[in-house]
Formats: sequence, structure tokens, C-alpha cells
Amino acid sequence: MPLRNRHPYRRTVLAAAGTVSVIVALLALKPDRDPALARAGGPGAPSTAAVSPAPPSPSPSSAPAKPSKSTGRAPDEPSPSRSAPRTTAPPPARTSRTPAAPETTTAAPATRTVTGGTVRTEHGPVQVRITLTGSRITAATALQSPAGDPRSEQISATAIPRLNQETLAAQSADIDTVSGATYTSDGYRQSLQSALDRAGL
Repeated sequence: MPLRNRHPYRRTVLAAAGTVSVIVALLALKPDRDPALARAGGPGAPSTAAVSPAPPSPSPSSAPAKPSKSTGRAPDEPSPSRSAPRTTAPPPARTSRTPAAPETTTAAPATRTVTGGTVRTEHGPVQVRITLTGSRITAATALQSPAGDPRSEQISATAIPRLNQETLAAQSADIDTVSGATYTSDGYRQSLQSALDRAGL
């Protein structure tokens, strides 16, 4: 066969080879997954189970409980009638009595009586007795006073009550002399100081 008769076949072969090369290049650039095949579920589409992770199975604690047909509540939901009763403290009882005053631990001061020594004067003896509550003089009296004659008795009746009052006011033996009863006043002061000394004041 002459060579020029082969040229049409040669051109046909070259054209077919070029077309195949273009198709091969397009197939090489084409992605592995064809969207059309994936949507159609064709054999070339990758399995969705292999690509997407399986959803986690609900645990018993996280799964929602199905409501009961009779009550309409979930089994784990507490029933209003079965809820724990609330304990409330009873109100304090009211009493009509007035609260008693708090007791004091301080003891009351002791009361004692102390007698002073007897003092001799020109008109007669003088002796004083005092009553103390704690360290305070609450009473004073003369156990002995001049009474040998009417004049001395009159002086004692006037001076002794005044000396007793002076003692309570001064709370000591520093008392004034009663006018007209100097000896009786001096004897009274001495006996009063003796009583205070014996009391430790």
C-alpha cells in the first residue's frame, strides 16, 4: 500500500491519542469523591458511616425519662405527696409572767456591832457602841455617860444625842464638842475612836 494512503489513519490515531490524554488529565485533576455519586448513593460514593463518627449512645442518667401514663410525670420526678416534710420549729410559748430579775452574785455587806473602851471623865465614865454595815457607821449609842448628879444627867441627856448624830454624819471620831459638855464630848470621842480601831477602820 502506498505511504500516502496511510496518512488518514495516522491522523486519526494521533487525534484519538490526544483525546485520551486530555481525558486522563481531567480524571487526574478530578476529586476522589464525586458529589453526584455521593448524592446518588452510587458505588463510588464513600460510606457515610465510615466518614461521620457515630453519635454517642445516651447514658441511662442523661436519657430523658418517659413520663408515666397514669401520673404524667417521669419515674425519677419526685411526687408532691412524697416530698420530704419540712420541719419548722414551734413558736416560743408566750407567758404572762414577768421575767425574774437576774440574780446578783455580790453578797450583801455584813452588819456588826463594836463596843469601844470605857473612858473615865471628871463627871463619870463614857462608853460608846457603834453598828457597822460593811465599813459604814449606821448607828451609835452611849452605853455609859455621866449620871452621878442631876446636873451631869441633864448634860448627858442633851449632849449624847447630838454626839450620836455627829458620829453618823462624820463617819469618824472627828466630831465637834457640844457646848457646855466638854468632858462628856472628849470621853465620847475617845471611846468612839477605840471602837473604830477595834473594827479595823
